[in-house]
Amino acid sequence: MCELSYSTKIYYDDTDAGGVVYYANYLKFCERAKQEFFLKHSCDLFKLHYEDIYLVVKEVKAEYIKSIELGENVDVYVCVKELKKASLILHFDIKVDNELRASIDILSVAIKKGSKITRLPECAKNLPVK
Repeated sequence: MCELSYSTKIYYDDTDAGGVVYYANYLKFCERAKQEFFLKHSCDLFKLHYEDIYLVVKEVKAEYIKSIELGENVDVYVCVKELKKASLILHFDIKVDNELRASIDILSVAIKKGSKITRLPECAKNLPVK
């Protein structure tokens, strides 16, 4: 089961001129939810950054089901769909009033400085897999 990891209200800067969330901003919500999810499970991405370990996005699969509009409150749920030695797929459900508005899978790969693929950090191995 996915966990609630991030909530926000939709502001003007999240939307286009019509008051609808710009599609790329869904990924911004996912990134914030990912960071909170990792922190909740004792895996500090900020600390890993200073240790020259990065989780870089390799692939995104997004299904936009219904638009999100100015002033709505958004909840982002996260779960680990797949966990391998050097990569993981995170699944995100973006909801408004418990109604699914977008479903997104993001494949990330662990790299060290210089773009060399490396094993996921030890703390990532403890993340709960769906």
